[in-house]
Amino acid sequence: MSSSEHKVLNTPMYHFEGDDGLIYSHLPLRGIAFKSSKASLPLIEKLANHVNLDAEETNHPIIKKLSKWNVIGEHIKQLPVIEDIEDFKPFEATLLLTETCNLACSYCYARATGEKSEAMSKEIAKKAVDIAIENAKSISSHTAEFRYLGGGEPTTEWELIVWINNYIKYKADEAGVNTYIRLITNGVLINDEKAKWLKKNIDFVTLSFDVLPDLQLNRSFPNGKSSQKALLRTSELLTKHGVPYHFRTTLSSESTGRLVEMVEYIRDYTSAKEVRMEPMAEIGRATDSELSKPKQQEFIDQFKKAYFLAKENGINVTNKLMGNVDRRGGRFCNVEFAVTPKGEVAGCHRYSRSENEGYDLFHVGTFKDNDFKFDVKKVNSLRQINNTSFSDCSKCFARWSCASGCLSARYDKNGIAEHGPICHITRELLKFGVQQSLAE
Repeated sequence: MSSSEHKVLNTPMYHFEGDDGLIYSHLPLRGIAFKSSKASLPLIEKLANHVNLDAEETNHPIIKKLSKWNVIGEHIKQLPVIEDIEDFKPFEATLLLTETCNLACSYCYARATGEKSEAMSKEIAKKAVDIAIENAKSISSHTAEFRYLGGGEPTTEWELIVWINNYIKYKADEAGVNTYIRLITNGVLINDEKAKWLKKNIDFVTLSFDVLPDLQLNRSFPNGKSSQKALLRTSELLTKHGVPYHFRTTLSSESTGRLVEMVEYIRDYTSAKEVRMEPMAEIGRATDSELSKPKQQEFIDQFKKAYFLAKENGINVTNKLMGNVDRRGGRFCNVEFAVTPKGEVAGCHRYSRSENEGYDLFHVGTFKDNDFKFDVKKVNSLRQINNTSFSDCSKCFARWSCASGCLSARYDKNGIAEHGPICHITRELLKFGVQQSLAE
């Protein structure tokens, strides 16, 4: 075989043996996964190591399939590089409407309180919407995305939500772009009328809910009263009116062993069909309490049990890390366009309050003279903290899926940690996600 006929896998690939004895292979930068028998392992290892294939091997069914996917070639393709940008052009806006909250969650990343604060002005909201819609014109999906979120609880400013939403629809229609709008809420203020409005105006609702009554005490009202009944009522209203939603539960070391119990509770006492289970990040008020992030192997084992029980009962258990199967890139997320009530711009919504540690690192812009002024140098500095920045990532098969993990979870009072806080969970749930994506 001449050098011009040499064939190699031209993109990164890793493999592992599943519980069923099959070999699972994932090509993260191409969004491709496949499974094969254990007999294929020598060929799989050769592919993963980018060794030249011989003439006989090029006729193997696996190679033929990979060739159809255009991942077999003469040369290994250059890996993605995150380059500096000249202009910050976000097409998604996270609108942090208020820093006031009607709950007192024990692990709140923003340390929000019930103290009344000034809400976002319409002028700030309008300009944020204008920017996202204008930038959406130049991307392939032509879709501007918006999130109503909080350094507090967004639904405490309900009239403002309605006003902004009307403005989004007006500007999007005028510009000829699509929109995708989400609400992340603690849910206690949703009534029948508001649920009807959500059905007509919001594409998806995330309902923050720790499911079990004793665990929901971590999400109590400021007077210590449980919010459990309010969340159950809201869940039923969203189901009644056909609002797409899921529960989002935050898991600490005290709750990790109870994921199966949570699924049983959802099955028996709610009509919800999806729950997103995420490990707690040790930031904000969580660092002031006795709560701590979950033990990693326990979380993995419990998550799998909960996943299969939920599947048997028509409920979908999800996790951001399982979604990494479809993620491809060098950074966990784009630098956010998270707008605070005062018009400051945070590159991460978890660090949007000026009095909280980490604010300076993530502060990338401000609203001034009726426009947003972005610090592109700081945006680029954040972008350059990616999967090339940490020694663990360079050796990790998940580097293009996890993409160095959420930067906010790596940050503490000592700065940015070299080692990610939940790398074992990340790797194991990525493999689990690959297997489930190929399940018959």
